[in-house]
Amino acid sequence: MQREYPSYAIAAVAAVLVEGGRILLVKRGHPPAAGKWSLPGGALEPGERLAEAACRELREETGLEAEPLGVLWVLNNMVLDSAGKAKYHYLIVDILFDSSSARGTLRAGGDAVEARWIPLDEALSREDVSATVKELILKLKSSGLRFVPFADSVTREPDTRTTTGQDL
Repeated sequence: MQREYPSYAIAAVAAVLVEGGRILLVKRGHPPAAGKWSLPGGALEPGERLAEAACRELREETGLEAEPLGVLWVLNNMVLDSAGKAKYHYLIVDILFDSSSARGTLRAGGDAVEARWIPLDEALSREDVSATVKELILKLKSSGLRFVPFADSVTREPDTRTTTGQDL
């Protein structure tokens, strides 16, 4: 599916790591938030569970691995063009990670041009931090790190092929 002017909202995840009053952010290299500091994340791939997608995006964009805990927040993120049409539309599930389990060497990758731990108060005051990250930080400051555990539902369709003597 195309990212610009999609037919439907694109399902995406974002990885949230908060430790010692800092949050892990990446500087985006591509639209819709090019040049802005944001959460590591991206679109789900077909057949991918939320936690798997968040772990993959965290690893690709920051070089870090950590244990996902659950869903922190869900954001319906739209960017409208001048005519009011959805140029970008993502349904983003923010996944909270256990920052004490983080391992690896921090480095930018994927479509991230930089990765860094930024103090929460500094992130709130910076012009180059995305508005949605600022909104999340304010939510975290007022409510804490409350999350909902994962609930995946994966079913397999039955095999409807019939077996004949020729198939053996």
